[in-house]
Amino acid sequence: MGKDITRTVDALCEADDSDVSVLRAEVESRVSTGEFAWAGGLAVELTARISAGEDHKGHCSAVLHWTLNALAARPGAESLRALVRVLDSPHRSVSPRYLAAVVARGHRIEDIADVVFDQAPEAGAHAHEFAACLLHETVLVSDAVNGHPALRAFAEALAAEGHPLAALPLSLLPEEHGLRRPAEAADDWTWTVPPVWPEPGDAPEITPAMRRRTADLDPAETGVPATVEAMGAAVAHWLAQSNGKLAAQEFWLPEPVAPEDVPALLALLPLTPWPADGAPARLHPSSPDLALRTLLTAALRAPAYGHGCYGAYGRLAAWRSLTALTGSPANAPIAGTADRVRRTSWFRVGTASAPWFHNVAWDLALAALRPGGREIAVLAATDTD
Repeated sequence: MGKDITRTVDALCEADDSDVSVLRAEVESRVSTGEFAWAGGLAVELTARISAGEDHKGHCSAVLHWTLNALAARPGAESLRALVRVLDSPHRSVSPRYLAAVVARGHRIEDIADVVFDQAPEAGAHAHEFAACLLHETVLVSDAVNGHPALRAFAEALAAEGHPLAALPLSLLPEEHGLRRPAEAADDWTWTVPPVWPEPGDAPEITPAMRRRTADLDPAETGVPATVEAMGAAVAHWLAQSNGKLAAQEFWLPEPVAPEDVPALLALLPLTPWPADGAPARLHPSSPDLALRTLLTAALRAPAYGHGCYGAYGRLAAWRSLTALTGSPANAPIAGTADRVRRTSWFRVGTASAPWFHNVAWDLALAALRPGGREIAVLAATDTD
């Protein structure tokens, strides 16, 4: 089998595009019939060629992606073992974040626990990161993670080493229960959040009484670069990989403001996306779980150019944004932040009337009136191709 695979990859390096498509069909056929050892061996050889600089046409990278995706998506312990063997090889392969997301959606948690986590502590760096991502991708699709000692032990090991994903709980918090697919859901069900467009009757109008109650306020902007960066964690990849831009601002108020007066308050704030000579921001009352899903949707989605964060790191990025938006300490446990999220008054802000937003497909605006009513944070982001 080794010589067969070597000849196959030799030919692939010189092949034209049509030959590559033929090999893709062969990979999918062999994986579908259970030839996992062959697919795993092919993937190991491909990673070695890529690392050696022999993939001049990019064909090895393309076939490697298809092969690992086929193994990750094929339910069963043997396909998962073949995938892990590839990840244990000394050569870097496909993104462990992506593969973990595919495995979590398609494999039984019992197989995941037995195949991945019994050997993860001794695995190489690539396989170890795959396991860290897989643990928290699995949290998003299963409520049984805490019932498996191997998964709990691996979570403890992540915490001991200071891995960033160790900050995430091993079960969904109340604000996250909307992420779990209901048993009776339709085929097109999704927890993701569409862009907000102002709708008549949905955005409260600013009344004379609201203006009177907020007229004497003198808001002071208090944001610092570290806070701006933290508030924008969920959309950091929009800026790093694409054409995204961010406006994250926070303000201190000399007197408490009631949630019902926030529309009038926003009209007083020097908000970057909504200058004083432009159309005012229109608010849509929201909820903690919708705020979370808005941020997580942004984190998971690929920007105009680049890739998304996937579930594990997307969840972490969303909670980092929530931590900053609510004024919680940066190192606060997520469970503590969640309590403050529940006591915060949330608003989604329409983006269509503000030229600052590109209004293509990547637009986000949230306002958070923090507990006590004397601090407000506003996050806005946009991207375009």
